[in-house]
Amino acid sequence: MRTLLIVLACSALSLALGATPNASAAGSRADSPPWVIGNGQADAGLFVPREVQQAYASGTRSPDGRPGPNYWQNHAEHRIRITLNPPSRRVQGEQEIVYTHNGPEPMTNLIFREKQVDAKFLTDGITVDELSIDGKTVPWDNPADPLRVYNYPGGTIHAMTLGAPVPTKGSVHIRMRWHYDLVADSGWKEGAIDETTYFLAYFFPRVTNMSDYNGWDITAFTLGREFNNDFADFKVEVDVPRDYVVWATGTLQNAKEVLQPAVQRKLEASFKHDKVVTLAEAAEVRAGKVTARGERLTWKWQADHVPDFAIAVSNHYRWDAASVVVDPATGRRASVQAAYLDSATDFRNIVSGAQQTLKFASTVWPGVPYPYPKTTIVLGSADEEYPMMVNDGSNLGNAYAAKLGGTAFTDFVAAHEILHTWFPFYMGINEKRYPFMDEGWTTAFEYLRNRDALGASVADSLFKDFRVAGWGTPASSYELPIITPHDSMWGQSAVFGFNQYGKAALGFLALKDLMGVAAFRKGLHEFMARWHGKRPLPWDMFNTFNDVGAGDYNWFFRNWFFSYNHSDLTLDGVRSVDGGHAVAVRNTGGMAVPFDVVLEFTDGSSERVHRTPAAWQANGHETAVRVSGGKALRSVTLDTGIFVDANPGDNAWKADEAGKD
Repeated sequence: MRTLLIVLACSALSLALGATPNASAAGSRADSPPWVIGNGQADAGLFVPREVQQAYASGTRSPDGRPGPNYWQNHAEHRIRITLNPPSRRVQGEQEIVYTHNGPEPMTNLIFREKQVDAKFLTDGITVDELSIDGKTVPWDNPADPLRVYNYPGGTIHAMTLGAPVPTKGSVHIRMRWHYDLVADSGWKEGAIDETTYFLAYFFPRVTNMSDYNGWDITAFTLGREFNNDFADFKVEVDVPRDYVVWATGTLQNAKEVLQPAVQRKLEASFKHDKVVTLAEAAEVRAGKVTARGERLTWKWQADHVPDFAIAVSNHYRWDAASVVVDPATGRRASVQAAYLDSATDFRNIVSGAQQTLKFASTVWPGVPYPYPKTTIVLGSADEEYPMMVNDGSNLGNAYAAKLGGTAFTDFVAAHEILHTWFPFYMGINEKRYPFMDEGWTTAFEYLRNRDALGASVADSLFKDFRVAGWGTPASSYELPIITPHDSMWGQSAVFGFNQYGKAALGFLALKDLMGVAAFRKGLHEFMARWHGKRPLPWDMFNTFNDVGAGDYNWFFRNWFFSYNHSDLTLDGVRSVDGGHAVAVRNTGGMAVPFDVVLEFTDGSSERVHRTPAAWQANGHETAVRVSGGKALRSVTLDTGIFVDANPGDNAWKADEAGKD
């Protein structure tokens, strides 16, 4: 196994210690009862996969949206020591993993996995120098192991059979030494950003996720499908030459040992106030005025119950910091830090922008206090999120950034990555299979944050330009149901870019409009309370909203998440009725979108009438909007706002064209 594919997969480098998937619940039964969905109502057509039905039958999940009495998930403890010697790109790692198995059947296998990525990421790859399991040295490649068939050149699967099964509630103790070479270009999501600035992600051996509903995750890891990891505790040491600053997931444990006293005091003070301070200028780092004076320094980090870990190092980045109150009830603050080149002037205010995002997200949407002690935004090139870390590129020269002015666009991109804290990290989403549950929620929160930070008109324009501009394109891939498992659509980047981001976000925003703010917030918060730190599925989310949202919303979930619909309304005519007007609206595309009817009267006045998606519950094909008052009409227009209409040309009516009404 000598490809960087393993390195990239290492955050998902599945040390799959495995038995047969969920053997106790195997096989669906033809005589299974109909699953009860929310408020005691039988499911009226919401598709429930057999694997989810099996989870209900085995009691690991409940049809009301709660974790079942037999719910389980596995957990790992990682102790990692990384040694770096820039400008050498060699990464040397020593690692100890204690993996606790809580599933109902013994684990029998150990599997490293993943598949090919773009050739530009290929190097000689990871080399495992030493491996022991439960104190016994074992060969990395055993020709007699029947699981060796998974270990093919150019792939990232490496499987082996354990010497003894791991029983329920038992643990396996793994020790490893390994090394690899960082990608030699800009690195994108991981690798060498420049000659002496590195971002390490997807880099360490880990146990793959074993779920209660489909066993081990052995689906392909790609840079688009991202995370499906168990929660784990990390203690990570990063050994670097002096004058290199290290940023990482978690909390720095030994700031006094690695920083000079003045810098350490400024860092400590930044935890207590909103004011943004510069902890280190790039010139100060280069001049030896920032880190302690030992020849080599070991930076020690700790993070508990997080699904991944990332590291950044540099000897010439500026370092800013502040903090913000994320829990007004307790006064708890979170540190906000940034590391970037002096030339990236659009990063100069990024800490302030991140403070605004954390405050908004913690108190408004999603309205759950930021669960971690800090976040750090690092100048790279990925526009990618990791627990407590963001790798973002500079947007200098970007045409849209210039249109927005200032640092608004860079703040918008960083906000999206920070908002991923809640989905997928806090909520444990399987991004490989159901990325709409993290990208969709995050994009919805991003839109709501932008309305708060940039104003409604700018937020609407930004959302339409970046999230839903292609919806009107008559492409069958855009009409695939959101619920379609993404790991079954290899290479379908267009579907991922739209279906899981903009379309799913619109679905959640439409649900908010349908339910009303109070009921929607109650459903969202109950879902997050039930499942944070666990591994929810879409059906757990749908059923929770039904269970606590004072209604049965299966008709809406079917329409938005399970159907081949698109957004296209048609104004079918206007007529006078009962001293007012009736506007006929046809749902050509089938999607239950909210809309406004805008009426312009001959006396110069106007009226706007809003309809939530409830307009389509009784009849999904057509509805009539009644407007009281007999004033003469000049025109009527349908306005779908951010729910972009595929054919806006049939959304208007004019009195002089239609004759007197």
